[in-house]
Order: sequence, then C-alpha cells, then structure tokens
Amino acid sequence: MAITIPDNLPAKEILNHNSVIGLSFESLQHCKITQIECFRFDSELSKKLLIEHSTDYVCGLIAISTKTGACGLREFAIPCKSMKCDTVLWAAPFQRIKGLTLVESLNYVRKKQEAWGPVRSELIESALMDLNGKLGRASKNNKDQRYFWDRAYLFDHTQAYVYF
Repeated sequence: MAITIPDNLPAKEILNHNSVIGLSFESLQHCKITQIECFRFDSELSKKLLIEHSTDYVCGLIAISTKTGACGLREFAIPCKSMKCDTVLWAAPFQRIKGLTLVESLNYVRKKQEAWGPVRSELIESALMDLNGKLGRASKNNKDQRYFWDRAYLFDHTQAYVYF
C-alpha cells in the first residue's frame, strides 16, 4: 500500500493530516528514532508469505524504533529484479534517519524519494507512518504485531540482518 503525503503541506500539517492518534507536534519533535532494523527472510518464511512465486521476490521486514518503545513495522516483498544489490547496500540509505525525529524523518524521505526510488521510499515511509500510529500506545509488549515481532522466530528465519 502506497502512502502519499501532499507536497504542499508544512511539517506540522503532515502529521495532523496522517496522524491516527493526534499527538501534539511538539511531542513528536522530541521523539527520535533510535534504531532501524532490516530483516531479509529466508526461503522457508518467504514461501509461507508468498505461496506462489516466492523465488521471484525478496521478502522481509523493516522495524523502526524509538526510545519510548514504539516500533513501526512494515513487511515487504520486492521483486528480485528491483533489488539490484545486496540487502546491506539496499538498506544503507535508511541509516540517515537514525537520530531524527518522526517529522524530520518524513521530510528526509520525501527529499530522497527520487534518489531512492518508489519501492524503497514507500517502504520506509510506510514504516514511519506505522510508528506514528503507535506512538500514543507505545509498549514493549505490543500484541498486535503478529508473529513477526517474535525475535527468536525472526532470527531463525532471517537470511540477512541489517541494524543501524
């Protein structure tokens, strides 16, 4: 699902336009991204997610966390032909948002959209919007994350892992 943010909205209105929870702009300005993880799933988990054509796609998960415990997640299935490098090189541009606030991160992704391409930009933007929706109810024991946030399961089924 593509997330679109109108280009003509100032940063304060971006979050009001898309926010699910109505946090204040000021509180979002102080909530910084502390870590970014990218999991590339192994063929076994990819087959579970994509019953057909699993070898034609690279499947994985992006996780963006803050010091509050909130974590934005986004699963992905990218056609192999769209991923022209390994997972580390592909995910490397995401490290630039570490230490930024949610507002700054969204603005940065918008600026880099052309250089990153639509797949990478929409993926990270979608994970940031998921994080935005979870900030008001941050909890390390969030149960709505399906089995994907079972770290032991994730690492058992991860072919490549990138951490910033």
